[in-house]
Amino acid sequence: MSAVADFVQDRETIAVNRKRMFQRLSGYVGRNWKSYVLGVLATLVYVGFFAAFPKTVQWAIEALVDGARGQDLWAPCALVAAVTLFRALARFFSRVTIFNAAREIEFQLRNDLFEHLQRLPQSFYFDWRTGDLMSRAVNDLTAVRLMLGVGLLQVAQTPVMIVSAVGMMLWIDPELTFYVLAPLPVFIFIARFFGRSMHATNLAVQVGLADMSNHLQESVSGISVVKAYAMEGETERKFAGLADNLYDRWMHAVRIQAGMPAITGLLPNIGMLMLFVIGGGKMMAGELTVGEFFAFFLFNVELTMPLFFIGWMFNLVQRGTASMQRIDEVLAVEPSIADREDMLDIPALHGAIEARGLSFRYPGQEERDVALHDIDLRVEAGTVLGIVGPVGSGKTTLASLIPRLYELEDGALFIDGNDVNRIPLATLRKGIAVVPQDSFLFSMTLADNVAYGLPVTDPAHVEAAAERAQLAKDIAELPDGYATLVGERGVMLSGGQRQRTALARALALDPKILILDDTLSAVDAETEAAIQEGLDEVFEGRTVIVVASRVSTVRNADQIVVLDEGRIVERGTHESLLAEGGLYCRLARDQADENPDAAASVSSRVGGGE
Repeated sequence: MSAVADFVQDRETIAVNRKRMFQRLSGYVGRNWKSYVLGVLATLVYVGFFAAFPKTVQWAIEALVDGARGQDLWAPCALVAAVTLFRALARFFSRVTIFNAAREIEFQLRNDLFEHLQRLPQSFYFDWRTGDLMSRAVNDLTAVRLMLGVGLLQVAQTPVMIVSAVGMMLWIDPELTFYVLAPLPVFIFIARFFGRSMHATNLAVQVGLADMSNHLQESVSGISVVKAYAMEGETERKFAGLADNLYDRWMHAVRIQAGMPAITGLLPNIGMLMLFVIGGGKMMAGELTVGEFFAFFLFNVELTMPLFFIGWMFNLVQRGTASMQRIDEVLAVEPSIADREDMLDIPALHGAIEARGLSFRYPGQEERDVALHDIDLRVEAGTVLGIVGPVGSGKTTLASLIPRLYELEDGALFIDGNDVNRIPLATLRKGIAVVPQDSFLFSMTLADNVAYGLPVTDPAHVEAAAERAQLAKDIAELPDGYATLVGERGVMLSGGQRQRTALARALALDPKILILDDTLSAVDAETEAAIQEGLDEVFEGRTVIVVASRVSTVRNADQIVVLDEGRIVERGTHESLLAEGGLYCRLARDQADENPDAAASVSSRVGGGE
């Protein structure tokens, strides 16, 4: 019973997802309904001329057979030429209109997808791979555009073309029409079979393409690690395996796609054979005129094209729906961090921070895997809080919750006495600047990286921020100075330079709350001391959270908390914590052993020993 229930539930889930996907897609089509209406009308005009062309040829042939003179042939020949010209114009206009609408939807959908990805929380990216998301934003969107362009055109045009051609053939000779179209039911059955196979196959192709794109993206981004560990061969073998898998899926899709047109092309030829055998006999018996035979011949020939397009149409529609299904999976994810209906009208932050019984675990983790336990903490506006502790103690997690980078329960964290969940995100993020431990730089100039987040790149503002971050001396040694392109992820800079660039970026924003997450871990002691001296002036008038692995980084903080296994185990000032002789003191001793000059200072504060 459980297996049956799961099967029913899965089918219901698939049905719900497909319904949601089609509703979303119809919404985009609805935005561009005028273009599609014009395109469909032009298509109907084209189909009208499509059906009229064989009849005009019939009249011209019959005029010729009846012995009409040259001047009498001008009228039917001119009619044939006019129908041909207007059919071409209608076809051109219908395609331009519908294809442009598909391009517009692709543009709208790509922008909406990118905007949606920007609004999703960091927890979303724990479960989704970058290469997979890139594949959906590029390859899948192209497949959707083809479905809404060429595919939708064929959906609107092909059935009408078939019905009109068959109607004209019935008008000429119903019996002959029956024999010519006898293979059509077989075609419908085959089209249904191929349609189901195409959907599953195209979905598998898109998934395989996403896997290969993700591996390629990771390999290129981490090329320095690949080379450092001599993993080029293993990386190539894995890529080759993914490429082989994708190749097999593509070949399976190609076989299905090739089989459909082959069959759809064969069926009209069978009808053509019936036309010559039966229609030819009728013409010889005088039951069918030469003009009617030629008209019937042309209708059968023109019927070949829409029947052929049915296979292509099925492929485009099935591939497009499979791709739209993958895009919809991302768009259906509701941002768990967003402005709420009960949000407060707060224009700016002052900087007071308070945690009340704050507990937190990352999404998807077990109940026992709690990152923070019952944190009680108050930081007055304009003061400096230092957070230290062993690796994995929850320091970065606590700092990340202040700008609401992760989902948090109500009543746990407050800024200026207001629940952080009720503060508008624009106000919250504008008033807080975070310098993460992993300093990410964009592939643009160094000046633009420092000014990232500012309305414009003001050279004076950028230079002042670089000075305070002790970055100016390094910039002076670069060939193009502030105009130097830092490369992807700042590959042209050293680790310390990347950290100081990220620090300058935060300082340029002039935030009310500044969070430094182990920002000075990649700089030497001399540079750290110079930065600390420059930061003392920067810290004035703003709330600063300093997450540090070095005790020396937080020694001047107004308040220091020590975390261990997600709990606050000690709090106080640098002097009082050293005097207690607890975890903070042990961390200070361990680090002082690596720095003889600092060892004497620590030893004197704790009485020379334990």
